[in-house]
Amino acid sequence: MNLKRYRVNNIKEALKFIKRDLGPDALIVSTRQVKDGKGAFGMFSKKMLEVTAASGKKGVEDNYQKIPTKKALKTYDRTSDLNEEILDETFLRPKTKSILPFSENSSSFIQPLQKELQGIRLTLGDLSTKSNSFDDQLVGELKQELGEMRNILHILASRTEVVSDPILPENLLLVYQQMKFSGMEEKFARRLILEAQRSIDENDIDNFAYVKIFIARMLMKIIKITKGIEGIKNPQRIMALLGPTGVGKTTTIAKIASEQSIQYKRKVSLISFDTNYRTSTEKIRTYAKMINVPFSVVKNKKELNSILKSYEHFDTILIDTIGCSQRNDSKLLEMRETLDEQGRIHNSLVLSATSKDRDMNEVTRKFGCMPIDSIIFTKLDESATYGSLFNHAIRFKKPFSYLTLGQKVPEDLEIASRERLVDLLLNISGT
Repeated sequence: MNLKRYRVNNIKEALKFIKRDLGPDALIVSTRQVKDGKGAFGMFSKKMLEVTAASGKKGVEDNYQKIPTKKALKTYDRTSDLNEEILDETFLRPKTKSILPFSENSSSFIQPLQKELQGIRLTLGDLSTKSNSFDDQLVGELKQELGEMRNILHILASRTEVVSDPILPENLLLVYQQMKFSGMEEKFARRLILEAQRSIDENDIDNFAYVKIFIARMLMKIIKITKGIEGIKNPQRIMALLGPTGVGKTTTIAKIASEQSIQYKRKVSLISFDTNYRTSTEKIRTYAKMINVPFSVVKNKKELNSILKSYEHFDTILIDTIGCSQRNDSKLLEMRETLDEQGRIHNSLVLSATSKDRDMNEVTRKFGCMPIDSIIFTKLDESATYGSLFNHAIRFKKPFSYLTLGQKVPEDLEIASRERLVDLLLNISGT
């Protein structure tokens, strides 16, 4: 089996080299993002795409899809035919059938790999008996090759869903790579792209702009929004911002208050649940003075109810809560007792776009002990990837209300929109 590895800037460049060196029957085995190793201590290394490909063999090509050519697909005519039920099935129904493009009889492909693995093992065993003067770098390279081939063999033998890229028409593969490198979870990106492959007409598959817009429209069906605070149906809009420390709740409160007071000309009041952390309390008090709105501090639910009653004639009431770790169960239960108002208070969970996917998931699950009505994502200006926002939308199905992009009040606040979110992921406006 002839394996070749390429380091390229993008998948389109890789496909050109693979077709040239290995022919049209070549197979993409795996892809990963690497650094080029240049620059002092790797600090200024450029990110590149490393693609491993294999030449096709007679007797094997029937078990694989070739590097893509035009393919007849049973499709929907346009993206408008894709409804939410289709997307729910695409992302939420567990897949019981392997998506690997292999036939049941794949032993003809596995056996050559097993022989190569055995040969490398014997070589390494022989080298271990040699003198220490042998080139350690060569031994390291052989061990790395052994590890990669063992991984490929495991993939083939297990016949389970894998992390290697699916074999796709070139334009779909480009968008798939873009979504994945932007932080979208691989299983979500894969299911989305395979649904698009089934749905795009064969006459449109070679039009990159059409393919990208088609997938953008699919993504927009996934996102739910509240149109900011306007999504609150009650005549009096009461919103509480929850979340861990450091995500920007207090600054976001100030931005929303300014929006409501200046843009919508509404009567606004601010409430802080923060009594111990004076910095946060004084910060929001300063903001209240700047926009000339009343401000109150409360210690418990009884005081909150009393203040809310005194603010009955206000259009919008915004409540800043104490930053709470998602692992502080006692504090979370205390907050639930205070803010579980069965629709009276709109609870918005504030998350930082710079947080790791796993941390976002844990925060949302833990704060889910109380009603979460919407999500606010902050610090978008500090992040370079936005796939985690879509992972969150797919996994929790919570609507987004606001996005923040900096520290300026009120300029760096946006009402969340589907178009804006998809543009962040796919860079439609810059295409």
